[in-house]
Amino acid sequence: VELDSKLSDKWNNNFIAGYDYQNEDRDMQKGASLFPTIDIKNGVPNALPLTGYTTGNATFISAGLDPFTKGNLLDYSTLHITNNLTRHSGNHTFVLGANYERFKSNNSFFPGSNGAYVFNSLDEFYLAANESLALGGAPSTANLPVRTQFRYSALPGGAEPLQILKSHKLDLYAQDEIKVYSNFRVTLGIRASRVSFEDTALENTAVTAMTFANGEKFNTGEMAKTQYLFEPRLGFNLDVTGDAKTQVRGGTGIFSGRPPMVYLSNAIGGNGVLTGLVDASGDALIAGNYGFTANPSQYFTPSTTVAPTSNFDLSFTDRNFKFPQAWKTTLAIDQKLPFGFVGTVEGIFSKNINEVFYYNSNLANPVGTLNGSISGDNRPVFAGTDAGNRINNGVINGIVLSNSNQGYFYSTTFKLDYPYKNGLWGSVSYTRSFAEDLMSPSSTASGNFNLIRSVNGNNSPMLSQSNNSAPHRIVGVLGYKIDYGRKLGGATSINLGYIGEQSSPFSYTYSGNVNGDGINGNDLLYIPNKASDLRFVDITQNVGGSTLVLYTAAQQEAAFDAYINQDSYLSTKRGQYVDRNASVLPMLHKIDLSITQDVYIKIGGKKNSFQFRADILNFTNLLNRDWGVTQRASVASNLLVVSQAPSSSNNYIPGYQMGFQTDEQGKRYLAKETFQKNASITDVWQAQFTIRYTFGK
Repeated sequence: VELDSKLSDKWNNNFIAGYDYQNEDRDMQKGASLFPTIDIKNGVPNALPLTGYTTGNATFISAGLDPFTKGNLLDYSTLHITNNLTRHSGNHTFVLGANYERFKSNNSFFPGSNGAYVFNSLDEFYLAANESLALGGAPSTANLPVRTQFRYSALPGGAEPLQILKSHKLDLYAQDEIKVYSNFRVTLGIRASRVSFEDTALENTAVTAMTFANGEKFNTGEMAKTQYLFEPRLGFNLDVTGDAKTQVRGGTGIFSGRPPMVYLSNAIGGNGVLTGLVDASGDALIAGNYGFTANPSQYFTPSTTVAPTSNFDLSFTDRNFKFPQAWKTTLAIDQKLPFGFVGTVEGIFSKNINEVFYYNSNLANPVGTLNGSISGDNRPVFAGTDAGNRINNGVINGIVLSNSNQGYFYSTTFKLDYPYKNGLWGSVSYTRSFAEDLMSPSSTASGNFNLIRSVNGNNSPMLSQSNNSAPHRIVGVLGYKIDYGRKLGGATSINLGYIGEQSSPFSYTYSGNVNGDGINGNDLLYIPNKASDLRFVDITQNVGGSTLVLYTAAQQEAAFDAYINQDSYLSTKRGQYVDRNASVLPMLHKIDLSITQDVYIKIGGKKNSFQFRADILNFTNLLNRDWGVTQRASVASNLLVVSQAPSSSNNYIPGYQMGFQTDEQGKRYLAKETFQKNASITDVWQAQFTIRYTFGK
């Protein structure tokens, strides 16, 4: 609803009110049956017959339903009301305004409620599954998985564990646009915001009694405190010569944004009160009878669903958490050039004031370092066990949503425009940009923390290139239109659109867990001066009960050195740790072509128009099959696989195996190339044809 009112010659008022509602519930396909998630590792039989299988170091097969669909519900609504009062007074234009926003979300994220199992080998899974079938579907007892997980509702009657979030945001703002001279305008503004949350969280008294790292205490029933945000701003526009040929414009100020509200609802759901979690391995599998069954909810859900007293996977929100804020400054020059061109140079700099940051309050400090006497890798190492890594052994994670002032962004853009004239128009721009942050969060609290890439552990990340950084970007458009008549006749338009971009930074990390912090795939690589400084382990395969060596340690050393030497970044990091997101995919160039034919005719004395349009997306690939094809990092997350974790038995020198890459024919070989071409629908040219008829006017 919008209402514009002219109150007098000097006063105007604009009122806007709206309500938005969106439902994003996720469910299984119609007719699909619920089934657990099953991960099968690449373990092989032990040398001694009938003694089981080695521990697999990589997932070989994933089967069943994904663990994130069941019970994944989300709906949210926003009520927003805005009123702006404007007064014109001489050289001043004043705006006084207020904005109110009420947000509500109902979210249920119930991962693992279908059950999840890990087996060392396919044979072990077959044995467990067949035993369960023989027992009428009951959990296996003789043949057990390596790990069993099952999440259940701890609410009375097994009710849906909804996370309900309600927030209120009130903004008051004032602005004065001042006409200092006929060619110089200055805009001053101030915005003040109040953000508050309703008490929809539940207290977990067992957690309230706990003490976390650095003596911190948390109450899951407390939301973030009411926060006040202030945003002063200044902008200007200078017409240098007074004839609009040279314009200098810019501004500086503080800007606030609303974070994804799921970040805040995570703490409401991750309080250990709404759900319980079975997470069993080793002796706990036998003690709890947590063998394999296709129906874990029937056997693993407690008969009396009361809130658990331990094994919590917790999410907290720092009581002083604030909405993201950044100080942004921009300066630009627009210049009219000969032959009708317009040139622009614009620079932007943004510095974080309050940025989203996560840490694990239940992660204990490192207990030592790797033995880097030969390799040089002496990163901190953690205990390597749940009990040793946790400050409170009954808490899996204690992930805290907080703020950091680290991080920045800058960009410089050069643009050349040719406004439409005699049927011809076009523009081309180049942007050089760079962004650094501590982390680039996604959705769930534990997922956000685990996605951090680090050397010293995820509680100590280093400032590095952001996931969202795009260092180089070129955009070009060229169009030409031929008119055959204004009222009757037709027109032909030909348009070319070009994008050249270098983006998608990536990190080199170990596959596995080299520092014992309990997180796989988060440890940044160390590049030795030579591959022989590392301890490689033969890559073997069991064939008919015999062990076949596929690649010796010496072969892997040679392959690793060759890979490092061919990589433009890694070859500069000998004797150093790699930086997060320091590598970027190669520049990608794509051109799209559009041809439009308009035909105008009179029907019944009125003008009717027909439009025939042909679009060729990725026209570049039509010209040459090797053009316009995206690439991916071949082995960024598994160049080195942690085959043997550091321990006292190996003098805290981990054993590694070289990662594999696969060619277009499916052949696997030791990694040797940084990039490989993709083969998706976006990597080939596509054509679409459109016919449009516009009725007579």
